Amino acid sequence: MNQKRIAIIGGGPAGLAAAELLSRSGHTVTVYDAMPTFARKFLLAGKSGLNITHSEDYARFTTRFGAASARLRPALDAFTPDDIRDWAAGLGTETFVGSSGRVFPKVMKASPLLRAWLRRLEAQGTALRTRHRWTGFAEGGYVFETPEGRSIVHCDAALLALGGASWPRLGSDAAWVPRLAGRGVEIDTFQPANCGFAVGWSGNFSERFAGEPVKSVTATSEAGTFPGEFVITGSGIEGSLVYTHTAALRDRLLNHGSAVLTLDLAP
Repeated sequence: MNQKRIAIIGGGPAGLAAAELLSRSGHTVTVYDAMPTFARKFLLAGKSGLNITHSEDYARFTTRFGAASARLRPALDAFTPDDIRDWAAGLGTETFVGSSGRVFPKVMKASPLLRAWLRRLEAQGTALRTRHRWTGFAEGGYVFETPEGRSIVHCDAALLALGGASWPRLGSDAAWVPRLAGRGVEIDTFQPANCGFAVGWSGNFSERFAGEPVKSVTATSEAGTFPGEFVITGSGIEGSLVYTHTAALRDRLLNHGSAVLTLDLAP
């Protein structure tokens, strides 16, 4: 194998997963992240238990990715939800299936899994660089602002795992968009993915039920019919069952101005 020097820009789970595979294959890999620590969104997700995958029927699971389902199917087949659980177990994190069918670490937090993952990456020879903010291109390389000043990295290949625009304070600020657009890369406009929706509740309804969970129901939209739970808020609805329907509801609102989510309260 021809060993390559590979720079992975972005130290979230996607970047770390790429580093694990590439370093295991014998390449010289360095992961660069702008933040003081790696995978900060991963750690934030761990505050609510860290849902790492789902236990539902695999054929149905593969349909959960909307328009991208067909494109992602080969990757899903190559690394299934059971493989994810085996991978976590290999890092010392046992998992369990919750009442919703979601899979969580038994410790209900992300930090032990992340620490073990970073140790394994370093044992495989991966170099981990924090406080390295990618700012663009120069001299045939990638420019970083670091605590020691400006640095230009030259490599055989680079993998960008920079995330979207959802959590600027954790590093996902989409500052990379104009850099790539300036080099002719076509980029889709960002749209909400996992989000709540505003509902025109009456004042009486909102006062009585804001904050109340709605459990053991099914919800139907153009995405299909799925079981789960969500929360009523003062201005609408949010929660895991709502997020399952986000893309369908969002697209319906954009294209038609209205959307319907049908609930079965006693399925």
